[in-house]
Amino acid sequence: MTYTLPKTEEKSVYVEQMFNKIAQKYDLFNDIITFGMHRYWKKFLVCQTGLGSENRCLDLCCGTGDIAREILRQHPSCKVSGLDFSTEMLGIAESKNTKDASIKYVQGDAMNIPFTEAFFDAVTVGYGLRNVQDLRGCLQEILRVLRPGGVLVSLDVGKVSLPLLAELNHFYFFHVVPLIGKLLMSGEKMFQYLPQSSVEYPNQEFLKNLMTEAGFQKVEFHNFVFGASTVHVAYKSAKN
Repeated sequence: MTYTLPKTEEKSVYVEQMFNKIAQKYDLFNDIITFGMHRYWKKFLVCQTGLGSENRCLDLCCGTGDIAREILRQHPSCKVSGLDFSTEMLGIAESKNTKDASIKYVQGDAMNIPFTEAFFDAVTVGYGLRNVQDLRGCLQEILRVLRPGGVLVSLDVGKVSLPLLAELNHFYFFHVVPLIGKLLMSGEKMFQYLPQSSVEYPNQEFLKNLMTEAGFQKVEFHNFVFGASTVHVAYKSAKN
């Protein structure tokens, strides 16, 4: 049976339900399909934030909190918040909190971030922008909660430009990845959604342009595995 992506107005509810179902296996799934490389990519992501002492950082679409914890590992004095709409994911994230380095986790929607304007010095996103209902609207919302001079750093899938490697990446992502998901949790459609959601997700240059159009400056991206994964770095203007 052909898999059909949810319509825009249904996407948020669908993704929330699916992530709740696979939460317990999500970290293992990521370790397997990336051969553990996602951990290095997330460390790189955090390095790009340039956070300083007592700075505030929001890990948007935080999932099980691995990026939020990495932020505290690299920047122990930072004040870190994690936001996600999946209660199951947040439950796992909170269970990994330590008493001496707690992270404030909040249930909420990336399209309507429950913080005041110019509140954060940095916003990180790991595989989250691909799942929002309105990418342009989400970028505007992130810009709103960033202080002047603040930075957005996003890790997500990218497009491989070399034809042969692109074919190999497509086969792996659309055939091997769903199979791994099926072996971990049989019958869960989320493991089909994950590769299918990458089809309409913009390539690196197009996303860079979208960020610029939203009002970000000095936008750049860093490719991994020939562009199969990519990190975008974008700054809010230092002027009020």
